[in-house]
Amino acid sequence: MTRVRTGVLIPVRGFPRYLSETLDAVLAQEPDEVVVVDDGSFEPIRSERVRVVRRESPGGPAAARATGLEALGDVDVVALCDADDTWEHASLSALVAGLEAEPDAAMAFGRALIVGPDGRPTGECWQEPGAGLHEPAAFFAHNPIPTSCTALRRSALEEAGGFGAPDLVAEDWDLWLRLRGPLLCVPGARVRYRRNPDGLTADVERLARAQLALHRRHAKLVDEGQARAAQDSDERALRRARLRRVVSL
Repeated sequence: MTRVRTGVLIPVRGFPRYLSETLDAVLAQEPDEVVVVDDGSFEPIRSERVRVVRRESPGGPAAARATGLEALGDVDVVALCDADDTWEHASLSALVAGLEAEPDAAMAFGRALIVGPDGRPTGECWQEPGAGLHEPAAFFAHNPIPTSCTALRRSALEEAGGFGAPDLVAEDWDLWLRLRGPLLCVPGARVRYRRNPDGLTADVERLARAQLALHRRHAKLVDEGQARAAQDSDERALRRARLRRVVSL
């Protein structure tokens, strides 16, 4: 039986405060390749432990991952991890084993333990899909998939159009909805997902706009009522975010 080759993409921009910790966890799980993508940082990022490729101007997570994908060699599975998150023990092998056991799955994903900048659990809980296969449309209304605990078949990723996305936020969610095969939940894989007050998802108004655009773009995945309900929710969230911004001025 042919061994599955895995590559890991880690986009980073700016001062990589947690990158060493992230690399410790990733390299301990012995992937075949690791590519760190410097997304146009003011000071170039360097590492003696893994390959670093640099974008001269920032393009956001999707563009950075696309650059990293071009740099990867002949791998079968592309795993994602952000530069401030940390895989727990044996998470990569659990995701790959899941894909081997479910040949129709386009992607495998795990679960997240939410931690703060200090690494301590925040107590926040995300929705946790049940173990097993789920159609992409099951994630139309909400995105409970932790990007940093995902592994995609390279063939499925390329069939879906790669990492290209029209928005800088919710770009991962857009990819899940573009995949043409089921998504596999593997509860045994877990990432310590770090809440960062400076992260892209901290901009509530920007996120609400991106979610509204995403729900309009993928409305045909669900029935008209579900599509309308999701867009109505996004529009309410956008109005609340705009009101908070005005009040804070």
